[in-house]
Amino acid sequence: MRLVAAGSRILFSRVGQVAANAAVVVLVAQQLGPAGQGHYSLTVAVTLLSASLLGGGMGLAAVPALRQGRVTPRRLMRAQALWMGLMSVVLGAAAWWAITDDAAASWLSLHLGWTPALAWLVAVGAFGMLGFEIFTYNLLARGRLVVGSAVNGWRALGHLLVVAALLLTGRLTPSTAVGAFAAAQLGGLVAIIVVACRDLRRPAQPINGMPGVPLAPCELPDDLDTRPLWKLAAFNLRHGALGQLSAVAYFLLLRLDQGLVEHFRGAAEVGIYSLAVYVGEMLWLLPGALTPLLVHSSAADASDPRRDRTAARAVRMGVGLTLVAALPLYLLAAPLLALAGGGQYEASVNALRALLPGIVAFAPGVVLAGDFIGRGKPHWNTQASVLTVVVNVAVALVLIPRHGAVGAAWASSIAYACGSAVMLWRFRRTTGMSLRGLVLGRHRRPLPA
Repeated sequence: MRLVAAGSRILFSRVGQVAANAAVVVLVAQQLGPAGQGHYSLTVAVTLLSASLLGGGMGLAAVPALRQGRVTPRRLMRAQALWMGLMSVVLGAAAWWAITDDAAASWLSLHLGWTPALAWLVAVGAFGMLGFEIFTYNLLARGRLVVGSAVNGWRALGHLLVVAALLLTGRLTPSTAVGAFAAAQLGGLVAIIVVACRDLRRPAQPINGMPGVPLAPCELPDDLDTRPLWKLAAFNLRHGALGQLSAVAYFLLLRLDQGLVEHFRGAAEVGIYSLAVYVGEMLWLLPGALTPLLVHSSAADASDPRRDRTAARAVRMGVGLTLVAALPLYLLAAPLLALAGGGQYEASVNALRALLPGIVAFAPGVVLAGDFIGRGKPHWNTQASVLTVVVNVAVALVLIPRHGAVGAAWASSIAYACGSAVMLWRFRRTTGMSLRGLVLGRHRRPLPA
């Protein structure tokens, strides 16, 4: 499947997902107000962090094993299901502790607006998210590049329908908003499991138009398919945990500043900032449409010249798409954000405009994350994300106390630019590609290792 054709199909699904997510943000922000929106955003952040921490890299570790045929999909899914069962116990225990421990319950109520039921909803949402990520990687490894994005689009639509129904019946509260989010994640998990089980009956497919692409050499034991399930899960954990740290660092990059805003300026300021963040980050769904292709295509052998050219072309397309979307958003920020609550979110306009340069600057990083995973180097993502988090926190501690949401936005933009620069430097060093070649599409041979 050619880059443009596959990317267009994924992008089509992403456009629907963007529209649905935007509608959810508007409805929740209008109904809950800045303080309620702040608590909702922080709760979603806790859910994302829980899923990232407990994912264990079970999906990342599956990519080379499935592509090289070292383990059957059915057996791998059983090992992953074993891990998910263990993590459900961990999430349940954490939810129970959050409810029964008085100090924890008091802190969560004060800073996140939690009631006891919300701890269970967060556990359900985190379980759905970590399972969805695991099985989506399985499908990517088997060449099903569009399926995960399509299911994601339907999940976003289902989330919107539930939120709209709650609003129409007068039941959209902070608790029910979190419940709708958790239900959408669990529904997405059920859908991806159904798709993955149906996929077991089909042979893995290569990218059309790229037949005979050899796989990058990867040291994998020959007995993976005969190991007990717990040993197979342990192997995945050892080989995927380091890469999974990238997801944790990426989460901290996106949401840690909201915790700092809450600490210095309160939940209402988080609501103002989070609205700008949600709107700005939706643009990353556009370059993100190219990421699944690179997870698959960049797993080709280094001797295949198409691998680096495909990745470079994806970077140019990702930046172009993001820039084309960001320019009108910058100009129309005020009337668009007015739809989300009028004067309540007036301060979100300047925060969004401060955030957009960083959103565009980080578009290459969004694309290259898939390339690094495909090359078997997910720790490169982790390293870039950790550096970006450090820069973000350092600048945020200076700007947030004085400038609130706008300071957090500028801190994020500076950090995003630094992280993207590191990832581009790593890509150019690996491929031997000049900056001019990356921008204009003129390439030379890679530098010797």
